[in-house]
Amino acid sequence: MPYLGETLVAEDEPVNSDVIVVLMGGGLDRIFEAVDLYKDGYGKMILMVRNYQPGFDEAAAKGFAVLRESEIAKSAAMQSGVPKEDILILPGDARSTRDEALAVKKYLQAHAEVDSLIIATSPTHSARAKKIFQWAVEDLDREVRVISCPSRYVEFNTANWWKDREDASQVFLEHVKMIHFYLEK
Repeated sequence: MPYLGETLVAEDEPVNSDVIVVLMGGGLDRIFEAVDLYKDGYGKMILMVRNYQPGFDEAAAKGFAVLRESEIAKSAAMQSGVPKEDILILPGDARSTRDEALAVKKYLQAHAEVDSLIIATSPTHSARAKKIFQWAVEDLDREVRVISCPSRYVEFNTANWWKDREDASQVFLEHVKMIHFYLEK
């Protein structure tokens, strides 16, 4: 049983990289990890992809002042001391990690100087996210190093995940999503 939880976590030692990519969907824990990595000098810039949010367009059409998750994350990073010019939200309306990876790949195609990136995401999402990003960048005209640094602000017990309802749900869902990734690519 512990193995099913352990296989979901890809945790690399952080190394100096060109960019830190924050994946959407987990709340503020991921941006806090990215901010820590940035402040520790592991990345020169924080990137994220604007994510799809159901109802956002309708709310905007009604004149509601609503923020996307990426804008909230950017605000949190700025309030944590990251300069505005070091945070970039890529267009995309991403609905999945794959969409985010492809948007980042497009950015990398236009920025040949970038040859390394750190992914900041939740622990249970880290192995799948790393595989998806490695897949996305494999056909670029250069090698791009993908480093996974799961958020230390999320508690996940790899050894006893089945004892916690939320952890058990995450393990099941991530394994299903991993199978889907392999079937889809």
